[in-house]
Amino acid sequence: MNRKNLVFSIVVALVAGVIMLFKPAQFKAESTFFVPLTLLEKQIDQNGMGFGSPVEVDAHLELMDSRTIGLLVEEKFSSQTTYEVSRTRNGAVLLETLAPEAQLAADAANAIVVLTDSVKQQMLRQNVGQSLAFVDERTKELAAESESLRKVLDSLRFEAQTDSLALAALLFQKERQYGAAVVEWTQAQRKQEELKGYLQAPAPRSYIISEAVAPTSPAGLPWWAAGILAGMLALVGFWAVDVMKK
Repeated sequence: MNRKNLVFSIVVALVAGVIMLFKPAQFKAESTFFVPLTLLEKQIDQNGMGFGSPVEVDAHLELMDSRTIGLLVEEKFSSQTTYEVSRTRNGAVLLETLAPEAQLAADAANAIVVLTDSVKQQMLRQNVGQSLAFVDERTKELAAESESLRKVLDSLRFEAQTDSLALAALLFQKERQYGAAVVEWTQAQRKQEELKGYLQAPAPRSYIISEAVAPTSPAGLPWWAAGILAGMLALVGFWAVDVMKK
């Protein structure tokens, strides 16, 4: 073995070890959870039981990776706290956080799950609220239309006593229109009550499998192990160069 290469490798190991020794420590915490059913009506129909479909899991991951959640995390825990989300083999979500303090990493991981659920709930309720506003307006229109047709029918029924074929045909037409309007009005009222129920129902929350706890040691290799690894890699590299020169 070339003595010069050995000396250089030792120097590399020492430098790498010193750099890692003074590098700020980073602690990693993990939380694992299942994504709940996204749609409130499914949550109600299944009595709160059931996990989200693959599409719902992907949408949840997109939300967690979004700038909205990123800004909330930065505001609450500072820019030094970072996180990554991934999907596990069994369909759950793995959240990993890195922070300069062990407890901060755990707190951030648990809070990010709650923050994502909260933002998701707001989005769902906003969507239901928009649907409810549309149904409310449509219900008013149908109520007015039904009342107007009822008055026309009352008038036609009185005039139809003259035994006029034309009035009888018009009466039949208006009765069909009135019947259809009442059916649609009733359906709109049911939808209205259903949407109001969704707004009052408890929003779905993530099913925590493993809550994050404060790690007992920093993430990554210890400074001395990093130095040894760097030295070994340098030694192998020098040896490979020597072989190529021969």
